[in-house]
Amino acid sequence: MLTIECGRHVSGPTESQEAYLTVRSVARAIAALCLAASCAQPVAAQPRGSERSTVNQVVNGTNVTLDFARPVARGRDNLFGGVVHWGEMWTPGANWATTFEVDGPVRLNGHEVPAGKYSVWMQPREGEAWAVILNREWRLYHDAPVPEESVFLTLAVQPQQGAHMEALNWYVNALSPRSATLRMHWGPTFVALDIETDEFTWSPLPAAERASYLGDYAFDTRDPTTGGPLQVTIGVLEEDGRIVGRWGRAPIALIPVGGGEFRVGFLRDGALFDVGDEMTLRVRVENGHAVGADLLWGGVVFGTAGVAR
Repeated sequence: MLTIECGRHVSGPTESQEAYLTVRSVARAIAALCLAASCAQPVAAQPRGSERSTVNQVVNGTNVTLDFARPVARGRDNLFGGVVHWGEMWTPGANWATTFEVDGPVRLNGHEVPAGKYSVWMQPREGEAWAVILNREWRLYHDAPVPEESVFLTLAVQPQQGAHMEALNWYVNALSPRSATLRMHWGPTFVALDIETDEFTWSPLPAAERASYLGDYAFDTRDPTTGGPLQVTIGVLEEDGRIVGRWGRAPIALIPVGGGEFRVGFLRDGALFDVGDEMTLRVRVENGHAVGADLLWGGVVFGTAGVAR
């Protein structure tokens, strides 16, 4: 490398000098990075005027999730018609839009809503029903224009009055095996939305397979949760192509999970209301006929029985 300085010919650094300069430059860069890293402070969680919250509720096997921020009333008694203007398009929360997410189909106030995630908007109206809107575009900021072409559902819902709620909240007010009532509540005002699901059912089995499980199984064991004695006869029956049964005298549903194993579902007034995943019944089959059964808790056998036909 040649350099020209004041009309004189000056030779450049030698290869060894260039190598030294390069190493020194790299060392300085590394030192600067290390200094910056040592001076950097970890970023702590930052407070928000309206803190974020999440509510999740399982309804008949379907997960319902609300993600929202919680503005605080702070003594303001004109939340609707003042803080939130009448006729204003408002996400019932703050900052990023409130979202409603379901992992299975539901009915919202009688209207079909497929699995998915939606932003939630409301239009408060003085002296009349409010509009509640689900929008397919869920990642929206609270003051962003709401795209009309993405509106999925608009409901008319009558607001109601109740106890004072200082920080805006979404919560499940009522719950049954197939439905729930969801509330948005701020100040004394709340809006209720009814969530319904289809009746749970389970698949029928081929006739030959059903026949191989039938019989009565008398267990004399100990309850895996209390350690107390457990004596029960479980009858395995078939009905409309499905496996059902009796736990003592109580009717039960037997939900197949594969390999001759069934989850035990309990009925109330003829409707399935509880299917636990902790306990299963496993029927042992040889040459197409039941030879016995096991009761399992968390995958571990705690009771064994022969079969009586």
